[in-house]
Amino acid sequence: VESRGLGDVYKRQDYEGTYATSTLAEDIIAHSYTYLGTPYRYGGTSYSGIDCSGFTMKVFAKFGISLPHGASDQYALSTHVTTAERAPGDLVFFVGTYDTTGVSHVGIYVGDGMMLHCGDPIQYSNLNTSYWQSHFYAYGRPPYN
Repeated sequence: VESRGLGDVYKRQDYEGTYATSTLAEDIIAHSYTYLGTPYRYGGTSYSGIDCSGFTMKVFAKFGISLPHGASDQYALSTHVTTAERAPGDLVFFVGTYDTTGVSHVGIYVGDGMMLHCGDPIQYSNLNTSYWQSHFYAYGRPPYN
């Protein structure tokens, strides 16, 4: 996989066999949409049932980006960015969403204060709600090389 950044424009082959320019973030988000409506299943990693870190792991794997299966482990592997630096395609991490220590939930930031994440089912959520604000921990950029 070539080294590229989140916003770098690159050429990719589309489904009709032609080439188009795109950013990696656009492609990551477009692929994450294919999981919308997938039911939650703890430890799951497929369209029949998936958990939050399984969702992000599978989406990024499609683009040759290896993430571990665990929200805390994904946080540890990512480059931490501020809210001002966040960009579509970054990961967003939360604590205290269930009884565990450390990072307990992860989603994909899609822009405009929204994320895609594995609720039950995979869905969009507004990060500006009191629930998500009270559990927000950090944004992270996965290793893109």
